[in-house]
Amino acid sequence: MRKRIKDFLIISRANIQISSLTTAALGIVLAARDWRDLMNVSVVLFIFLFFIILTFSCNLNCLTDVDVDAKSKIRLSDSVRSLGPAKIKIILRSEAFLAAGLCIALAICEKNALYILGLGALGPGYIYSAPPLRLKKRGWLSLFPVMFGLYALPPAAGFFLIRGRLSWFILAFSMGYSLLMEGITLINTCEDYTEDEVSNIRTLAHVLGIRRTLALGAWLTSAGGAIDLILILGIKAYGSSVNLLELSGLIILGAFFAWTVVSIVHVFRRIAQSDDPVAQSKAYGHLMRIWFLKTRYSLLIMALLVVG
Repeated sequence: MRKRIKDFLIISRANIQISSLTTAALGIVLAARDWRDLMNVSVVLFIFLFFIILTFSCNLNCLTDVDVDAKSKIRLSDSVRSLGPAKIKIILRSEAFLAAGLCIALAICEKNALYILGLGALGPGYIYSAPPLRLKKRGWLSLFPVMFGLYALPPAAGFFLIRGRLSWFILAFSMGYSLLMEGITLINTCEDYTEDEVSNIRTLAHVLGIRRTLALGAWLTSAGGAIDLILILGIKAYGSSVNLLELSGLIILGAFFAWTVVSIVHVFRRIAQSDDPVAQSKAYGHLMRIWFLKTRYSLLIMALLVVG
């Protein structure tokens, strides 16, 4: 049983999911008028739903990529084979049913049938990994399920949960967040360049070339980071009643966030200019998880400081 749990955690990318709470919570926190908005059953259901959908997407991706991962990410492919495709398919069905139940529970709690449509959030993860579409191997199209389904939709949906509407602020913030996160994610795309090519998976790195993809990653990261920092410090904080301690925290965190973004951009550019950008992408690929932690939690804590 312990081995099965460990294998499940591996194919669920638990090491990356540690930083994913922020993606689910950012929109909720930015929408909160006071701390009471954060303390209700619907918020718990929403965050739980987010993690179920994310886990479904990770599990499906590992199942469909088992042969690709066997070339370089042996830990993932070994865990898939250890659990077995049949068990993983049962897990996927269970996750889908649980997601449906959570959507219904949200609809009941909020007295709004619209939340049942939340089940559609399984769609981007499915079309990204599973045939016949399998968008991850279709160049530019591979960007959209990740940018929209994983990075842009959750903050916007969380904001809607609290306010019952969307605003230009959250739409702009979600766009910036998706640009920032996709920019960082491109290090993983470049890291898998050789294995994907051998497996007939045509990613953005194969369409643009690895150096241009790294340059795009630098641009997306800097643009997305700038948008979200301006929105939180320039718009949200300006319109909030923050005391001196909170303001000091915002300045320190804002500087840390900006420094992190600049550091990421510098790494991308250095890799792009290296003699072997594929090898260098592999060497720096482990930093993706650390970059996620630094950027996401900086944004979340800044958002918490300007609640209301």
